[in-house]
Amino acid sequence: MLITTVPHPLEHALQLLAARVRGDPAFAPFAAVCVVGGALRDALLGRDALEVDLAVPGDAGRFAALAAEALGASTVVIGREPWRLHRVPLARGHLDAVAMQGPLADDLARRDFTVNALALPLAALPAGGLRGLDRALVVDLRGGLRDLDARLLRASGPRAFEEDPVRALRGVRIACTLGFAIEPATLDWACAVAPRVGGVAAERVGVELTRIFAAAAAARGARLLDATGLIDGCLPSLAEGRAVEQRPVHRYDVLEHGLASLEWMDALLAPEPPRKPRDAAPAWRALWERPWPETRWGEMRAHLRRHGVALRLATLLHDVGKPRTRTVEPDGRTRFFGHAELGAELAAHDLARWRLPRALVERVALLVAQHLRPGQVASPGQPPTPRALHRFQRALGDATPDVCFLFLADSLATVGADVLLPRWPAYAAHVRRIATWAPPPAPEGRARLVDGRDVIRATGLEPGPAVGAILEALEEAAAAGEVRDRAEALAMARRLAQPSG
Repeated sequence: MLITTVPHPLEHALQLLAARVRGDPAFAPFAAVCVVGGALRDALLGRDALEVDLAVPGDAGRFAALAAEALGASTVVIGREPWRLHRVPLARGHLDAVAMQGPLADDLARRDFTVNALALPLAALPAGGLRGLDRALVVDLRGGLRDLDARLLRASGPRAFEEDPVRALRGVRIACTLGFAIEPATLDWACAVAPRVGGVAAERVGVELTRIFAAAAAARGARLLDATGLIDGCLPSLAEGRAVEQRPVHRYDVLEHGLASLEWMDALLAPEPPRKPRDAAPAWRALWERPWPETRWGEMRAHLRRHGVALRLATLLHDVGKPRTRTVEPDGRTRFFGHAELGAELAAHDLARWRLPRALVERVALLVAQHLRPGQVASPGQPPTPRALHRFQRALGDATPDVCFLFLADSLATVGADVLLPRWPAYAAHVRRIATWAPPPAPEGRARLVDGRDVIRATGLEPGPAVGAILEALEEAAAAGEVRDRAEALAMARRLAQPSG
């Protein structure tokens, strides 16, 4: 059988445009257009890209219009000069045309990092596209190929961050996504501009934060945010936890506990047994080597991946309410009454400032507010009752698995794997029971055994809160298996409607 390989839409678009630049008179003024930036870097690392930057000598808008016409697409203008870009959206991914800042050498010198200061003339694009690219075709005037081989992130110079402080955040994102080290001088320059990040467009900061916490190694990104001082401006409520002790129960201060919890979350969400932190592999195996049954929210890995940004942010921020609620008992024990509720407010405030999507902010706040719940749903050593599980899932909805995994990461960071691993199978079984529980199905596919009208007819009550309270009690009783059919539900409604005493 003949198998036809369909090119990646982005690769196909680049190949078509390269052919136009080489042979179409309309594209003659743009013979020196170059592929630059992250797509070229990622291609050299063997990674796929969904966005390609094109440095255009002359009128970038005109080039984008010609490119869009050739590709049967349209253009979108984003930003202001000198950083205005003309985007050509594709079926999967997009091309961004940006005016070249002077000659190519000057343009590359103005780029953020040496590994992004690489260029490939579009006219020289080989038949195979960016994949398997011959490095001899790449223009490297800043030592980017050397740093790429060393897996080192080096700023093009101190002006790179001075011109745009968001580049410091971008450096954190690239380092944690690609697993690169940051060169010491570059780290110093990032520290120097950290206080200025709050003065740039909020949406740009929000984009970088979202990408950092979408990374599989988000904890490394969070530690770099802390090392550069960026955490103080981006997540100030988290920074308040620095040096706030919470002994004797916790090993670390509040900030370090959040960072350690995120390291454990990255480990628990890994696709295979991780090597870090120490003892992470046994904890991972206890969770994943036994197959998870299908849950009410679908396949577990896909669910957690879909909500990974919110889950990682909530893990890092789950205790941000502690510094403002801390009290010390006469025996020296620290208490933090109300820290979950206050923490939800503080986390939501910090994230909303950067214009993150409302649904994401609300989900993080919910997880922070409810992060203690898995440890409170049953008495120690006892399985949760169906009533308790029903209340749990009513409060959390499809965030039920998320808060269970947050509970696990929080527990590991509190006392350490060396203490917790002997009891870990019980912890894994506990969250599995919570996350996979489902109430017994109502007969004949009904959502409820009875509805509000049924309750009103059976009890004579007027529509109002009392009817809602009875419906909630009936739903809980059905989940616990205490009422099994319509007749039992109506009988219980009548009993509940009778005046007490």
